[in-house]
Amino acid sequence: MENDLRHMPQTQRLHWIDAARGLAILGIFMVNAPTFGSPYFMPGYDSPVWTSQLDQFLMGMIDIFFQASFYTLFSILFGFGMQLIFDSRKRKGVKPGWFLSRRMLVLLGLGAIHAFLIWYGDILFTYAILGLVLIPFLYTPRWVLLMMIPLLLIPGILFSMLTILGASLMGLDMEELIFSMMDIPNKMAVYGNGTLAEVLQQNMSEWAANGGITGIISGIFMLLPYMLFGAYLARVKLFHDPVANRRKLVWFTVITGLLFLLFKAGPYLIGVPLWLTIIQDSIGGPASAMFYLSVITLVSHLPVFSWIARQLSYVGRMSLSNYLFQSILMFLLFYGVGFGLYGQLTLLGFVGFVVGVFILQIIFSRIWFRFFTFGPVEWLWRILTYGKIQPLRRKNIERVS
Repeated sequence: MENDLRHMPQTQRLHWIDAARGLAILGIFMVNAPTFGSPYFMPGYDSPVWTSQLDQFLMGMIDIFFQASFYTLFSILFGFGMQLIFDSRKRKGVKPGWFLSRRMLVLLGLGAIHAFLIWYGDILFTYAILGLVLIPFLYTPRWVLLMMIPLLLIPGILFSMLTILGASLMGLDMEELIFSMMDIPNKMAVYGNGTLAEVLQQNMSEWAANGGITGIISGIFMLLPYMLFGAYLARVKLFHDPVANRRKLVWFTVITGLLFLLFKAGPYLIGVPLWLTIIQDSIGGPASAMFYLSVITLVSHLPVFSWIARQLSYVGRMSLSNYLFQSILMFLLFYGVGFGLYGQLTLLGFVGFVVGVFILQIIFSRIWFRFFTFGPVEWLWRILTYGKIQPLRRKNIERVS
């Protein structure tokens, strides 16, 4: 049994998938940072404070290239990875459902710590629950995975559109409603100057209001379909061999790229009406996510681009560690229990902060994998999943290029 529970050899890793996961960590960070460190940022809506031309330009760039793109990409890769692990365990004679269930329960615990003690915007808690829901589908034929995607996704989209339509019919100003949801004075008081107990209490309240049980239920309709799609992509092995599948990937890139431009950038040509933001996120978001994934896969074997993809792959291989590090760093920098920079940075400052920290994460991740096989939190995840200490140091130290 111990021999069966070995990790996938590093030579068999799809480094372009790791690179896409690393890019997703950057994209999520770009949206999370101004949300974490300021009460003035609500993705997809105008800010009451950041109103300069530069601010409007940056908000537009974040909305087009980052918002709804990278949590979607991460969801697709989450399902992709679960299918790979499922198949690997099954080949080795290990019960894959049992193994993945333990893995998701550990992630659930890590997500609870992150959500309640660090940041209410956590995704790990919800991903763990959705991962448990996903496991039975990994036993089904490919056509079942495809069939379930629209069955789950369409009701969520319709509900969102009906919510906006209902608010319009009742005469509610959605912009004012969003502004009130920002709760700027209270957030400035608690996150900017509050005690640790007050911050944790506010975290719990924010989690219940913005996610909680409702967020988990909505995740079944808005995130689980992308995980199912990721599992399907792993089944058909479209991204396993970029050279053999180059023609298919080129067509895939062209189609998703056109949808990306039409539904993510297109609405800006007509002023981004509120009703169109649902379509912008629900169609443009997945299209842009798949465009990023296919582009990275295609260019990962080309000169120069292959080097960039390799750097991103180091971050992606320890994506959980890097994601949690970002939150811990922002907790210490922005909240009053740390350096108290909450609400102090401009939007340009946040963009610079994200880029600077991510470059440092690339450097650290690259150095880390010179000596170790897993990221630190990934290693802990394995220990808790297997119930025993797992090897961490590389047996043969080799040059990381």
